[in-house]
This record gives sequence, structure tokens and C-alpha cells, in this order.
Amino acid sequence: MCERDDFGNHPLSEIVGGRIWLDMDQGLLSLDEGIEKSILGNDKYADDIKRFFKEAPYYFYPVANTVDTAVKYQQMGYKIYLLSNFHKYGYGILKKRFSFMNTFDGAVISWEVKYNKPDRRIYEILLSKYSLNPGETVFIDDMKENIEAAGKIGIRGIHFTPEVNLELELKKLI
Repeated sequence: MCERDDFGNHPLSEIVGGRIWLDMDQGLLSLDEGIEKSILGNDKYADDIKRFFKEAPYYFYPVANTVDTAVKYQQMGYKIYLLSNFHKYGYGILKKRFSFMNTFDGAVISWEVKYNKPDRRIYEILLSKYSLNPGETVFIDDMKENIEAAGKIGIRGIHFTPEVNLELELKKLI
């Protein structure tokens, strides 16, 4: 792709989490529009940018033990829902790559509803769509600000980091 020393000035260093990526996650830009906007002023890196956007979803993997924990709790009778910031193209690839993506009891994905976490409206959509009681809902996320936003509307949360024992934290809440 590019020389290691050149990456600091490479436009890819600012794409994930940048405005264009967030707009794609929010469903405001298609994959092609995101690529096109990212290339503007970066023609030298056009091939890298195109390849990155198309291949990035192949580098996402589930966090260790989270899938097993979700399956276990689902088998115990709990409903498991997916609430995710993701763009249409990437989400489609993940659904094809990972069979567990098709086992949730429901999903609210940012590109479909036009809101990204931590916007309170995405949590409200989840609660409304599946008739969930916020006080009986546990939200697990790796971003503290997302947990805090969910908490503002009464959803209990677990800020999941590598140090957190998810099973132990769940047992405290349910």
C-alpha cells in the first residue's frame, strides 16, 4: 500500500472514525460516495483509498468470548439484540462472513436508522422497535461514551474492555 514512513501523512490514517466514515455509518453516504470524497485532494492515494474501503470489513473480527457469551445467554432464554454503528457495505460483508450475525433476535444498525451511537435516538429506536424496557436492558459496548449515552435513558451498561470479565459483569446485572 504505502511506505511505512509515509503513513503519518497518508489519508488512510484519518479515515476510520473520521467524518466521511461516520457519515457512511449514518447512511448519509454510500460506499462509492465515501471513496469519492476521500480521494478528493488525495489523487496520489486513490488506489489505496479504494482498496481500503472495499477490504476494511474483512479485517473486523468478533471480540474473543463475546459470541460464546451471547449464545449462552440466548440459550438461557435471554433476547440478544445488535446495536451497531456500521455502513451498509461493511455490514453486508459481516453478515456473510459470520453466521452468528444472523442469530440475533433483532438488530438496529446505524446506516438503516440514520443515527450513530452515542445519539440517544438510536437507543430509543432499539427500545421502541423491540418493546424493550430500558431498566431490563443491558447494553455492552467498548466505547464509554456509548454506555453513558444509553445510561441517560435508563439502559444499564457494561463498558467492555479486554480486562472485563463479561460473564461476571452480566451476572451482577441480571
